[in-house]
Formats: sequence, structure tokens, C-alpha cells
Amino acid sequence: MKQAIKAALISGLVFPGTGHFAIHRIQRGMLFFVPAALSFLYLVRYSLDKAYAIADQIKLGQIPLDTETITRLITAQPGATEMMKLQIATWLLIISWAVSIIDSYRLGKILDHADRK
Repeated sequence: MKQAIKAALISGLVFPGTGHFAIHRIQRGMLFFVPAALSFLYLVRYSLDKAYAIADQIKLGQIPLDTETITRLITAQPGATEMMKLQIATWLLIISWAVSIIDSYRLGKILDHADRK
């Protein structure tokens, strides 16, 4: 398999920056991996914190064990500041992923071209 295709597939299917790691461009891959990982961890932490808060309220009897009530709490909009942070994290993850795929493909093409010579 050509380096360009391999790198793009790994970046696209695994995580941003991993395609760069596969073609031995570790520092370049870290430029995509670190911001994407931090964004992903922020989104996961927010989700888990919200889930734990709801679970604690159920355990303490503050809210009933009712699917409608729980669904309403899960889908409740966060405050403006929190919403902005979530949007930034989401867009940073998406952009890191997309640019990582494109860049790893581009670098792989350069390696493929160098291998043909």
C-alpha cells in the first residue's frame, strides 16, 4: 500500500496525527494529536461530569428515576460560557482530524514520490 493512502487512512480511522506516526513524522503528528486529544478529553470529561451529576441526584432522591426527567436533564442546554467551550473543543477536534488526514496524505505522497526515484 502506498504511504499516502496508508497515512491518510490511519489518520482518518484511528485518531488525528497517527498517520504521521506511521510514516515516521512524529513531531508533525504531535501537532495534530495533542490538540485533538485535549479536545476529546474535554468533551468526554464534560459528558461524564454531567452523567455523574445526574446519577448523584437520582441516588439522593432529588430527581425521580424516570426516563422523561433524565432525558430532559441530559439534553438541557449548558450555559453560554460552557456552550462556547464545548463548541470550540468540538471544532478543534474536527479541524485537527480533517487537516491531519490531508497533511498525512500530502506527506505520504512526497515519500511515495521519493521512493520511485
